[in-house]
Amino acid sequence: MKLNNLSLWLFTGIVLFSASSVSAIGTYSEGWAVAKLTQFESRGLIFDSYEGTLEMMSFDASEKCDEMKDECFTPVKKKVPFSVRPETTDAVNFLNKSLNQDVLVHYRIHRITPLALSTDFEVLSAQKQETVLTKEIAEKLAGPKTGSKRNFSVTGRILNLEYKGTLIGTYEGIFLDETRGKVHPFSVTNEDIANFAWSAMRFNLKYFLGISVAFTTGARESHYDLFEVNFKNPAGALESPPPSN
Repeated sequence: MKLNNLSLWLFTGIVLFSASSVSAIGTYSEGWAVAKLTQFESRGLIFDSYEGTLEMMSFDASEKCDEMKDECFTPVKKKVPFSVRPETTDAVNFLNKSLNQDVLVHYRIHRITPLALSTDFEVLSAQKQETVLTKEIAEKLAGPKTGSKRNFSVTGRILNLEYKGTLIGTYEGIFLDETRGKVHPFSVTNEDIANFAWSAMRFNLKYFLGISVAFTTGARESHYDLFEVNFKNPAGALESPPPSN
């Protein structure tokens, strides 16, 4: 092999390796969550950093409960340390005046903690949830039902939804069943439904969630698949046939 060809081959290999390495150590997941801000402060003498703690709803996957009776799971609060880059001024200022309040945060979880941050959980932006449904969002969006085990409607709201993974990305989240006071993990296999669900999280309102349950999960983490978000009526309703002439 000639020297020039060898150099080109080595350079190409380095570029490809670097690209794959960056992908592997980059973002693990990104999404939105409703959480209570319990701590927020600045640290450092020369370089300021902003750190805090969020209280988020989770669950104990080992809990013994009857899923067929919708008894799973009892909500469990977990504390999540987070960091904010000082250049994200709007996020810093909002969080600084929102202590002990519920906030909606847009976050990113890194595979390896960046040098500029103290934690792998980075808050990108934060805001208050709105209490009135605006005209810019539709009253519902429905997709195909993917599960053959059971399909049902839940009254509640989404607490967390993120896109996670590197080679095979999936949408994973947790919803609150307000009727039963339970939380449950779910996946979203339809990208349009996932984007609409993120939009729905802007509102501190109850809405109907259409859940389709499959016998197997496949690549996703949960056998509960969100197929509809409806602000007006229970999910899964049949459409009326058009009137005959």
